[in-house]
Amino acid sequence: MSLNRKIIIDGCCKEDMDIRKIFRTISIQMSKEFEASSEVTHLGNRGAIRESRLKEFLEKGKLPKKYGIGAGEIISRFQTVSKQIDLIIYNQFDGVSLNFSDTVQVYPIECVYGTIEVKSSLSKHELIESLENIKSVKKLIPDVTTRISPSRDPRPFGIIFAYQLAGNSLDSLKHNLEEWEAENNPIHWPNAIVVLGEGIIFHINSNLKNRYANHEIDSASMAIDIHYRKDALFHFYSILIKLCSTTKLLPIELDKYFDPSEQIGEYIVSNHTGMRRGKDQQIYKLNKHFIDKIICRCKSQERITYHDLLLRQFGQIPVGMDQDHLDSEIYLFDPDNLIGTHHSADSLPTINGNPYASEKVLIPCHHIVINDEVYVFPFSYVTEGDTETIPKKTIEDL
Repeated sequence: MSLNRKIIIDGCCKEDMDIRKIFRTISIQMSKEFEASSEVTHLGNRGAIRESRLKEFLEKGKLPKKYGIGAGEIISRFQTVSKQIDLIIYNQFDGVSLNFSDTVQVYPIECVYGTIEVKSSLSKHELIESLENIKSVKKLIPDVTTRISPSRDPRPFGIIFAYQLAGNSLDSLKHNLEEWEAENNPIHWPNAIVVLGEGIIFHINSNLKNRYANHEIDSASMAIDIHYRKDALFHFYSILIKLCSTTKLLPIELDKYFDPSEQIGEYIVSNHTGMRRGKDQQIYKLNKHFIDKIICRCKSQERITYHDLLLRQFGQIPVGMDQDHLDSEIYLFDPDNLIGTHHSADSLPTINGNPYASEKVLIPCHHIVINDEVYVFPFSYVTEGDTETIPKKTIEDL
């Protein structure tokens, strides 16, 4: 049944606007322009044409003004970077884009709502390549971040948009997707796959409810292909608007890019780099072995306050210390129960009756942050086997 119906406005008879016809007309026009671009022999130029046409469609009033559209790479404060992305939808009102040139653009992950991989013909090879690109973006947000608040998953969404099939079918693409997803974590799965004039592949749950947002997609979700045909563009646009409006961005903290955190195993670790060995010009960082050792030991004991730590180190509290800092809790890694500097000579170990200060004392100490919790340890516990080099970084970089 047509959505067209007549209404009376100012005494004149007019027809309702049929939004399907608008999108169908645009879809046909985009398909024709894509076919015309096939005459361009240079693959790079052809790719630029297909991406610019979709970008033009989205920019000309189809997306709210706060959503900017760029291209390039996405970086995180965890020392990671995505692959080259075709279209990046970012917050152009409150976000930032680090444009180094007309061709090199870098976006902090905290500014990015989502990405779109644009393909001419979606073969299995092109599908897998696009899936890996989307995965490279979603991996920028460590798993622990989403486990803390799964309903506010800040990962950018990822959509694949193709102008046509490559001698295959939506059903075969769905099977290719299922093979890939069987080998990958659901938090890295795409949010939708669109083929202009054909249809869309997305996920549903056991109750056959559509699942588009990141927090809705899990291991129980199933891929489904719907042959929307002429209405594929409209449904793509509807899904895109939904994903843009529901994606929650993380706060922008560019200062954390100066000394970035790092995902080590299942932990997010910071303040663990910049270490030296004697006069060695090489820079080192604590490795996973040491991180695991600290976690294993400290999680089996109670936390203490900085106030307690200072008393153990110096026997007194230095003048002028902030009370909030003194009251904050930490984990202390000190399996040998080392002594502080305030111990008298009578309490120190002796050699031939003479007191001496052990090499292992409770200072100097260092602190690292693991999953937003502070861990303190004396440097004397760190051995060569607890560190690894940071490639291409020397003391001059500090």
